Amino acid sequence: DDPYQNNINQQRETYPTYGEGGDDGYPYQTDYPPQEEDAASDVTEGNDEDDQMYEGEYQGVPHPDEIKEARRAARREARMKARMAAEAEEETLAEQYETIMEDCGHGRFQWTLFTVLGLALMADGVECFVVGFVLPSAEKDMCLSNADKGMLGLIVYVGMMVGAVVWGGLADKLGRRQCLLYALAINSIFSFLSCFAQGYGFFIFFRLCSGIGIGGSIPVVYTYFSEFLQMDKRGEHLSWLCLFWMLGGLYASFTAWGIIPHYGWGFSMGTEFQFHSWRVFVLVCFLPSAAALAGLVFMPESPRFLLENARHDEAWMILRKVHDTNWRAKGEPERVFQVSQIKTPLTQDDEFIEIQSETGTAFQRFMVRHMTLVKQVFYTDFTLLALFFSRYV
Repeated sequence: DDPYQNNINQQRETYPTYGEGGDDGYPYQTDYPPQEEDAASDVTEGNDEDDQMYEGEYQGVPHPDEIKEARRAARREARMKARMAAEAEEETLAEQYETIMEDCGHGRFQWTLFTVLGLALMADGVECFVVGFVLPSAEKDMCLSNADKGMLGLIVYVGMMVGAVVWGGLADKLGRRQCLLYALAINSIFSFLSCFAQGYGFFIFFRLCSGIGIGGSIPVVYTYFSEFLQMDKRGEHLSWLCLFWMLGGLYASFTAWGIIPHYGWGFSMGTEFQFHSWRVFVLVCFLPSAAALAGLVFMPESPRFLLENARHDEAWMILRKVHDTNWRAKGEPERVFQVSQIKTPLTQDDEFIEIQSETGTAFQRFMVRHMTLVKQVFYTDFTLLALFFSRYV
Protein backbone atom coordinates (compact mmCIF):
# COMPACT_ATOMS: atom_id res chain seq x y z
CA ASP A 1 0.00 0.00 0.00
CA ASP A 2 2.89 2.34 0.67
CA PRO A 3 4.08 3.84 -2.65
CA TYR A 4 7.71 4.07 -1.38
CA GLN A 5 7.95 0.44 -0.26
CA ASN A 6 9.21 -0.74 -3.63
CA ASN A 7 12.05 1.80 -3.56
CA ILE A 8 13.11 0.68 -0.10
CA ASN A 9 13.14 -2.92 -1.14
CA GLN A 10 15.22 -2.07 -4.17
CA GLN A 11 17.72 -0.19 -2.01
CA ARG A 12 17.95 -3.17 0.34
CA GLU A 13 18.67 -5.44 -2.54
CA THR A 14 21.08 -3.17 -4.34
CA TYR A 15 23.05 -1.42 -1.55
CA PRO A 16 24.52 -3.12 1.51
CA THR A 17 23.39 -1.77 4.83
CA TYR A 18 25.12 -1.71 8.18
CA GLY A 19 23.25 -2.20 11.42
CA GLU A 20 19.51 -2.24 12.01
CA GLY A 21 16.94 0.02 10.53
CA GLY A 22 15.36 2.95 12.30
CA ASP A 23 11.93 3.28 13.69
CA ASP A 24 10.70 4.84 10.49
CA GLY A 25 11.69 1.76 8.52
CA TYR A 26 14.66 3.42 6.72
CA PRO A 27 18.00 1.73 7.12
CA TYR A 28 20.95 3.69 8.38
CA GLN A 29 24.72 3.08 8.60
CA THR A 30 26.14 2.69 12.09
CA ASP A 31 29.85 1.93 11.63
CA TYR A 32 31.23 4.27 9.02
CA PRO A 33 34.80 3.72 7.75
CA PRO A 34 37.32 6.14 9.32
CA GLN A 35 37.62 9.44 7.48
CA GLU A 36 41.01 10.95 6.56
CA GLU A 37 40.69 14.06 8.74
CA ASP A 38 39.76 11.99 11.78
CA ALA A 39 42.46 9.42 11.17
CA ALA A 40 45.10 8.77 13.82
CA SER A 41 47.91 6.32 14.13
CA ASP A 42 50.62 5.41 16.54
CA VAL A 43 53.16 7.35 14.48
CA THR A 44 51.35 10.72 14.34
CA GLU A 45 49.35 10.61 17.54
CA GLY A 46 50.41 13.28 20.01
CA ASN A 47 52.76 15.05 17.52
CA ASP A 48 52.50 18.67 16.37
CA GLU A 49 52.67 19.79 12.80
CA ASP A 50 56.25 21.11 13.36
CA ASP A 51 57.35 17.65 14.48
CA GLN A 52 56.10 15.89 11.33
CA MET A 53 58.70 13.74 9.68
CA TYR A 54 60.53 15.34 6.75
CA GLU A 55 59.27 13.63 3.58
CA GLY A 56 62.75 13.51 2.03
CA GLU A 57 64.04 11.58 5.00
CA TYR A 58 62.63 8.38 3.53
CA GLN A 59 64.98 8.78 0.57
CA GLY A 60 68.01 9.68 2.75
CA VAL A 61 67.92 13.43 1.83
CA PRO A 62 68.95 15.68 4.80
CA HIS A 63 66.73 18.49 5.95
CA PRO A 64 67.73 22.06 4.80
CA ASP A 65 68.01 23.19 8.43
CA GLU A 66 70.45 20.38 9.10
CA ILE A 67 72.55 21.47 6.14
CA LYS A 68 72.68 25.07 7.38
CA GLU A 69 73.62 24.00 10.89
CA ALA A 70 76.38 21.77 9.54
CA ARG A 71 77.80 24.66 7.54
CA ARG A 72 77.75 26.94 10.59
CA ALA A 73 79.53 24.29 12.67
CA ALA A 74 82.17 23.87 9.96
CA ARG A 75 82.81 27.61 9.85
CA ARG A 76 83.11 27.78 13.64
CA GLU A 77 85.54 24.89 13.64
CA ALA A 78 87.63 26.49 10.87
CA ARG A 79 87.85 29.79 12.76
CA MET A 80 88.86 27.98 15.93
CA LYS A 81 91.56 26.02 14.12
CA ALA A 82 92.92 29.19 12.49
CA ARG A 83 93.03 30.99 15.86
CA MET A 84 94.80 28.07 17.51
CA ALA A 85 97.26 27.80 14.62
CA ALA A 86 98.08 31.53 14.87
CA GLU A 87 98.70 31.26 18.60
CA ALA A 88 100.84 28.17 18.14
CA GLU A 89 102.79 29.88 15.35
CA GLU A 90 103.46 32.92 17.52
CA GLU A 91 104.68 30.76 20.39
CA THR A 92 106.85 28.78 17.98
CA LEU A 93 108.43 31.98 16.64
CA ALA A 94 109.28 33.19 20.14
CA GLU A 95 110.77 29.85 21.10
CA GLN A 96 112.71 29.68 17.85
CA TYR A 97 114.12 33.16 18.34
CA GLU A 98 115.38 32.39 21.84
CA THR A 99 117.09 29.26 20.53
CA ILE A 100 118.70 31.19 17.68
CA MET A 101 120.04 33.91 20.01
CA GLU A 102 121.55 31.26 22.25
CA ASP A 103 123.27 29.80 19.18
CA CYS A 104 124.55 33.26 18.17
CA GLY A 105 126.04 33.77 21.62
CA HIS A 106 126.93 36.98 23.44
CA GLY A 107 130.05 38.82 22.46
CA ARG A 108 131.56 41.57 20.35
CA PHE A 109 128.39 42.47 18.46
CA GLN A 110 126.32 43.00 21.62
CA TRP A 111 129.06 45.08 23.24
CA THR A 112 129.37 47.28 20.16
CA LEU A 113 125.62 47.82 20.10
CA PHE A 114 125.73 48.44 23.85
CA THR A 115 128.19 51.33 23.33
CA VAL A 116 126.22 52.90 20.49
CA LEU A 117 122.87 52.73 22.30
CA GLY A 118 124.57 53.91 25.49
CA LEU A 119 125.64 57.07 23.68
CA ALA A 120 122.05 57.56 22.53
CA LEU A 121 120.80 57.22 26.09
CA MET A 122 123.59 59.50 27.28
CA ALA A 123 122.50 62.15 24.77
CA ASP A 124 118.98 61.98 26.17
CA GLY A 125 120.29 62.48 29.70
CA VAL A 126 122.36 65.47 28.61
CA GLU A 127 119.40 67.17 26.94
CA CYS A 128 117.33 66.90 30.10
CA PHE A 129 119.97 68.84 32.07
CA VAL A 130 120.78 71.50 29.46
CA VAL A 131 117.99 73.96 30.26
CA GLY A 132 118.66 73.93 33.99
CA PHE A 133 122.31 74.87 33.48
CA VAL A 134 121.79 77.58 30.85
CA LEU A 135 118.89 79.44 32.51
CA PRO A 136 120.99 81.77 34.74
CA SER A 137 122.95 82.98 31.72
CA ALA A 138 120.22 82.80 29.10
CA GLU A 139 117.81 84.96 31.10
CA LYS A 140 120.20 87.87 30.75
CA ASP A 141 120.63 87.55 26.99
CA MET A 142 116.94 86.93 26.31
CA CYS A 143 115.48 89.03 29.16
CA LEU A 144 113.38 86.15 30.46
CA SER A 145 110.69 86.57 33.11
CA ASN A 146 109.96 84.00 35.80
CA ALA A 147 107.06 82.63 33.74
CA ASP A 148 109.29 82.32 30.68
CA LYS A 149 111.92 80.44 32.67
CA GLY A 150 109.29 78.05 34.03
CA MET A 151 107.92 77.38 30.57
CA LEU A 152 111.41 76.78 29.21
CA GLY A 153 112.01 74.12 31.85
CA LEU A 154 108.62 72.52 31.20
CA ILE A 155 108.65 72.44 27.42
CA VAL A 156 111.33 69.74 27.15
CA TYR A 157 109.25 67.26 29.15
CA VAL A 158 106.14 68.07 27.13
CA GLY A 159 108.08 67.19 24.01
CA MET A 160 109.29 63.96 25.61
CA MET A 161 105.71 62.96 26.40
CA VAL A 162 104.58 63.59 22.81
CA GLY A 163 107.60 61.80 21.40
CA ALA A 164 107.06 58.71 23.54
CA VAL A 165 103.49 58.35 22.27
CA VAL A 166 104.35 58.88 18.60
CA TRP A 167 107.64 57.00 18.29
CA GLY A 168 106.48 54.02 20.33
CA GLY A 169 103.77 53.19 17.80
CA LEU A 170 106.03 53.90 14.82
CA ALA A 171 108.73 51.56 16.15
CA ASP A 172 106.30 48.64 15.85
CA LYS A 173 105.53 49.53 12.22
CA LEU A 174 108.72 51.01 10.74
CA GLY A 175 111.35 49.21 12.79
CA ARG A 176 113.45 49.87 15.90
CA ARG A 177 116.59 51.07 14.15
CA GLN A 178 114.81 53.28 11.64
CA CYS A 179 112.72 55.06 14.28
CA LEU A 180 115.75 55.46 16.53
CA LEU A 181 117.64 57.05 13.63
CA TYR A 182 114.79 59.50 13.07
CA ALA A 183 114.52 60.35 16.76
CA LEU A 184 118.25 60.92 17.18
CA ALA A 185 118.36 63.00 13.99
CA ILE A 186 115.54 65.24 15.27
CA ASN A 187 117.27 65.57 18.64
CA SER A 188 120.63 66.41 17.03
CA ILE A 189 119.31 68.91 14.50
CA PHE A 190 117.16 70.95 16.87
CA SER A 191 119.70 70.78 19.69
CA PHE A 192 122.26 72.22 17.30
CA LEU A 193 119.89 74.95 16.09
CA SER A 194 118.91 75.95 19.62
CA CYS A 195 122.43 77.16 20.41
CA PHE A 196 122.12 79.79 17.62
CA ALA A 197 118.55 80.93 18.45
CA GLN A 198 118.58 84.58 19.53
CA GLY A 199 114.92 85.01 20.50
CA TYR A 200 112.94 83.29 23.21
CA GLY A 201 110.28 81.99 20.79
CA PHE A 202 112.74 80.19 18.52
CA PHE A 203 114.72 78.83 21.46
CA ILE A 204 111.67 77.30 23.17
CA PHE A 205 110.44 75.86 19.85
CA PHE A 206 113.79 74.20 19.17
CA ARG A 207 113.87 72.75 22.68
CA LEU A 208 110.34 71.37 22.21
CA CYS A 209 111.36 69.59 19.00
CA SER A 210 114.50 68.31 20.68
CA GLY A 211 112.32 66.91 23.48
CA ILE A 212 110.19 65.05 20.92
CA GLY A 213 113.35 63.34 19.70
CA ILE A 214 114.41 62.50 23.26
CA GLY A 215 111.04 61.00 24.15
CA GLY A 216 111.17 58.73 21.13
CA SER A 217 114.70 57.43 21.62
CA ILE A 218 114.46 56.47 25.30
CA PRO A 219 111.90 53.60 25.00
CA VAL A 220 113.13 52.43 21.60
CA VAL A 221 116.71 52.04 22.89
CA TYR A 222 115.69 49.44 25.48
CA THR A 223 113.44 47.52 23.06
CA TYR A 224 116.06 47.51 20.34
CA PHE A 225 118.85 46.27 22.62
CA SER A 226 116.74 43.60 24.36
CA GLU A 227 115.96 41.91 21.02
CA PHE A 228 119.67 41.13 20.54
CA LEU A 229 120.09 39.57 23.99
CA GLN A 230 119.59 36.08 25.32
CA MET A 231 117.03 35.57 28.05
CA ASP A 232 119.62 35.02 30.79
CA LYS A 233 121.57 38.17 29.78
CA ARG A 234 118.63 40.50 29.24
CA GLY A 235 117.97 41.88 32.71
CA GLU A 236 121.64 42.34 33.57
CA HIS A 237 122.65 44.22 30.45
CA LEU A 238 119.57 46.41 30.36
CA SER A 239 120.41 47.51 33.89
CA TRP A 240 123.95 48.32 32.81
CA LEU A 241 122.56 50.35 29.92
CA CYS A 242 120.81 52.62 32.42
CA LEU A 243 124.24 53.77 33.63
CA PHE A 244 124.62 55.89 30.51
CA TRP A 245 121.76 58.12 31.64
CA MET A 246 123.74 59.03 34.76
CA LEU A 247 126.87 59.44 32.64
CA GLY A 248 124.92 61.95 30.55
CA GLY A 249 124.13 63.92 33.70
CA LEU A 250 127.80 63.87 34.73
CA TYR A 251 128.86 64.94 31.24
CA ALA A 252 126.44 67.90 31.29
CA SER A 253 127.52 68.89 34.81
CA PHE A 254 131.25 68.86 34.12
CA THR A 255 130.96 70.66 30.77
CA ALA A 256 128.71 73.30 32.33
CA TRP A 257 131.21 73.75 35.18
CA GLY A 258 134.08 74.14 32.70
CA ILE A 259 132.41 76.31 30.03
CA ILE A 260 129.56 78.49 31.31
CA PRO A 261 131.54 80.55 33.86
CA HIS A 262 133.83 81.76 31.03
CA TYR A 263 131.37 84.27 29.67
CA GLY A 264 133.90 85.59 27.16
CA TRP A 265 134.13 82.27 25.32
CA GLY A 266 132.15 83.35 22.33
CA PHE A 267 131.75 86.06 19.75
CA SER A 268 129.23 88.62 18.65
CA MET A 269 128.16 90.08 15.33
CA GLY A 270 126.87 93.51 16.23
CA THR A 271 123.91 93.71 18.59
CA GLU A 272 121.72 91.25 16.67
CA PHE A 273 123.77 88.10 17.11
CA GLN A 274 125.40 87.16 20.43
CA PHE A 275 127.17 83.85 20.95
CA HIS A 276 128.28 83.59 24.58
CA SER A 277 129.63 80.75 26.68
CA TRP A 278 126.26 79.16 27.49
CA ARG A 279 125.67 78.70 23.76
CA VAL A 280 129.04 76.96 23.52
CA PHE A 281 127.83 74.64 26.28
CA VAL A 282 124.65 73.83 24.34
CA LEU A 283 126.78 73.10 21.26
CA VAL A 284 129.04 70.73 23.23
CA CYS A 285 125.97 68.90 24.58
CA PHE A 286 124.98 68.17 21.00
CA LEU A 287 128.05 65.93 20.47
CA PRO A 288 126.85 62.68 22.19
CA SER A 289 123.70 62.67 20.06
CA ALA A 290 125.74 63.15 16.87
CA ALA A 291 128.13 60.34 17.88
CA ALA A 292 125.23 57.95 18.60
CA LEU A 293 123.63 58.82 15.26
CA ALA A 294 126.88 58.11 13.39
CA GLY A 295 127.35 54.77 15.16
CA LEU A 296 123.75 53.68 14.62
CA VAL A 297 124.14 54.00 10.85
CA PHE A 298 126.36 50.89 10.90
CA MET A 299 124.03 48.83 13.11
CA PRO A 300 121.43 46.44 11.62
CA GLU A 301 117.68 46.32 12.15
CA SER A 302 116.24 44.12 14.89
CA PRO A 303 115.83 40.58 13.46
CA ARG A 304 112.90 39.95 15.80
CA PHE A 305 111.02 42.86 14.21
CA LEU A 306 111.86 41.57 10.72
CA LEU A 307 110.61 38.07 11.54
CA GLU A 308 107.35 39.41 12.94
CA ASN A 309 106.84 41.27 9.67
CA ALA A 310 107.59 38.23 7.45
CA ARG A 311 110.98 39.54 6.24
CA HIS A 312 112.73 36.22 6.63
CA ASP A 313 115.76 36.75 4.35
CA GLU A 314 116.82 40.03 5.96
CA ALA A 315 116.46 38.60 9.45
CA TRP A 316 118.46 35.51 8.53
CA MET A 317 121.35 37.60 7.15
CA ILE A 318 121.48 39.76 10.29
CA LEU A 319 121.40 36.75 12.61
CA ARG A 320 124.20 35.13 10.64
CA LYS A 321 126.23 38.35 10.93
CA VAL A 322 125.72 38.40 14.70
CA HIS A 323 126.71 34.73 14.93
CA ASP A 324 129.89 35.12 12.85
CA THR A 325 130.98 38.34 14.59
CA ASN A 326 130.70 36.83 18.07
CA TRP A 327 132.36 33.48 17.36
CA ARG A 328 135.19 34.95 15.33
CA ALA A 329 135.99 37.27 18.22
CA LYS A 330 136.03 34.23 20.52
CA GLY A 331 138.53 32.44 18.28
CA GLU A 332 136.10 29.98 16.66
CA PRO A 333 135.65 31.21 13.06
CA GLU A 334 134.91 27.68 11.84
CA ARG A 335 131.52 27.55 13.54
CA VAL A 336 128.68 27.56 11.00
CA PHE A 337 125.29 29.20 11.46
CA GLN A 338 122.94 26.21 11.68
CA VAL A 339 119.56 27.92 11.19
CA SER A 340 118.08 27.33 7.73
CA GLN A 341 114.33 27.93 8.17
CA ILE A 342 112.28 30.20 10.42
CA LYS A 343 108.48 30.38 10.50
CA THR A 344 107.29 33.90 9.82
CA PRO A 345 103.63 34.95 10.22
CA LEU A 346 102.12 37.43 7.78
CA THR A 347 99.57 39.84 9.22
CA GLN A 348 96.45 41.05 7.42
CA ASP A 349 97.69 44.66 7.50
CA ASP A 350 100.94 43.66 5.79
CA GLU A 351 99.02 41.75 3.12
CA PHE A 352 96.74 44.75 2.54
CA ILE A 353 99.67 47.14 2.17
CA GLU A 354 101.51 44.72 -0.10
CA ILE A 355 98.52 44.26 -2.42
CA GLN A 356 97.67 47.95 -2.57
CA SER A 357 101.30 48.95 -3.11
CA GLU A 358 101.59 46.87 -6.27
CA THR A 359 98.90 48.85 -8.08
CA GLY A 360 98.50 52.45 -9.16
CA THR A 361 101.07 55.19 -9.67
CA ALA A 362 104.12 55.88 -7.53
CA PHE A 363 102.30 58.67 -5.70
CA GLN A 364 99.30 56.42 -5.00
CA ARG A 365 101.58 53.67 -3.65
CA PHE A 366 103.32 56.23 -1.43
CA MET A 367 100.01 57.54 -0.07
CA VAL A 368 98.59 54.05 0.55
CA ARG A 369 101.60 52.94 2.55
CA HIS A 370 101.96 56.06 4.66
CA MET A 371 98.28 56.71 5.25
CA THR A 372 97.81 53.10 6.35
CA LEU A 373 100.80 53.48 8.66
CA VAL A 374 99.43 56.68 10.19
CA LYS A 375 96.02 55.08 10.76
CA GLN A 376 97.57 52.06 12.47
CA VAL A 377 99.76 54.17 14.77
CA PHE A 378 97.05 56.60 15.79
CA TYR A 379 94.55 53.80 16.29
CA THR A 380 96.98 52.15 18.72
CA ASP A 381 97.70 55.41 20.55
CA PHE A 382 94.04 56.40 20.84
CA THR A 383 93.18 52.92 22.11
CA LEU A 384 95.77 53.24 24.86
CA LEU A 385 94.54 56.72 25.79
CA ALA A 386 90.94 55.53 25.86
CA LEU A 387 91.88 52.67 28.18
CA PHE A 388 93.77 55.08 30.42
CA PHE A 389 90.94 57.59 30.70
CA SER A 390 88.31 54.90 31.18
CA ARG A 391 90.35 53.51 34.08
CA TYR A 392 91.52 56.64 35.89
CA VAL A 393 89.20 59.48 34.81
